[in-house]
Amino acid sequence: MTKQDQAFLAFGKAMAAWARIEMGFYGWFEHVTGLDLRQAKPIYYSATSFKSRLDLIRAAMDGVIVDETEVIFLQEAFKLAQRCNSFRNKLAHGEFTIDGLVIQGKHVDRTIARAEAISLDHLAAYTVAFNEFSGLLFQARDVAENFFDDEPDDLVTLEDLAQRLVNLRREMAENNT
Repeated sequence: MTKQDQAFLAFGKAMAAWARIEMGFYGWFEHVTGLDLRQAKPIYYSATSFKSRLDLIRAAMDGVIVDETEVIFLQEAFKLAQRCNSFRNKLAHGEFTIDGLVIQGKHVDRTIARAEAISLDHLAAYTVAFNEFSGLLFQARDVAENFFDDEPDDLVTLEDLAQRLVNLRREMAENNT
């Protein structure tokens, strides 16, 4: 497989992982608003940018009583989403080089563009982080909705999951991910 094909494959995996983050936040929108699928989905996806979708969740949180632990979890999720969305934007608006790098389209100077290119390793690290983030979003929503089969003593809490978001954000910063 060529380096460029490897980059396309890695790009696809990263964007698929990003889509799961978006779906995870949709689940939270549905939970916070109390709307059913027929109402919540078209409203949520009518916002055409990710930031606008997060704003819908924030606005819904202002209009209803949300459990304190859910607020804390979502605040941490919003912080991490900001970091992840910035990287997703680089992918969505970048271009592929022949040798498999993703470079930002904003640079006219190719030397600067190549110096700031996203390597396959960096892309893979973000994909792992995106998948972990989406998993936390889904798991936390299940906890908030009381969707569990475990005994109460074995359950993970929203506080635990919020701390895992903090840890993930910290790890990403330390690893420049």
